[in-house]
Amino acid sequence: MIESVVIISDQSPIGKNSAIEAIRIGSGFTALGEHIDCKIVLTGNAVYLFNKSCNPETVGMDSLDEVLEIADLSDLEVYIIESALKDAGMTKDDLVEYENLKVINYDELTDLIENADTTFRY
Repeated sequence: MIESVVIISDQSPIGKNSAIEAIRIGSGFTALGEHIDCKIVLTGNAVYLFNKSCNPETVGMDSLDEVLEIADLSDLEVYIIESALKDAGMTKDDLVEYENLKVINYDELTDLIENADTTFRY
């Protein structure tokens, strides 16, 4: 039986809902009656989703506020890859406030993947 999952998203939050859907899926996993530990990892262009200046509603995309509320209710952990954040020209100060948001490096990502029952890219 699967008890832990890591979902990795690297798709831009503008033009696609992949990063937002990864958070919705993760929230669903953690909200199941039988708790499944789920962690979301954002890398590549997906890091823009948590940028304070990102306004997906402008282009008809889903609001981050609603998704963060769902994630918060399920205590979903979200990780951003430090080098992807740097490649995007952003720092931790550019990120929205979310209690369970952590910036990690690739070694820490490797640990997350090794300790999960399954990992998939969304």
